Amino acid sequence: MVGASQTSTSVMNSEERRQPVPRRPVGLTSRVREIDCMLADIQAHIQRLRLERAHLGLVRDELACTEAN
Repeated sequence: MVGASQTSTSVMNSEERRQPVPRRPVGLTSRVREIDCMLADIQAHIQRLRLERAHLGLVRDELACTEAN
């Protein structure tokens, strides 16, 4: 079984030389996704608030015109 021990030794040597694949921790990846979703929700809310502000500006203008007459 000389051949078998040489094979296993060469396999072990190649495994030792193999560079580890950098991996992101699963918790960090999911946290980044959560933050991305939260930011998207905040941006959508900001957009709704801007539209509401524009609408309120129009309502104020109409009220000012009505009160002026």
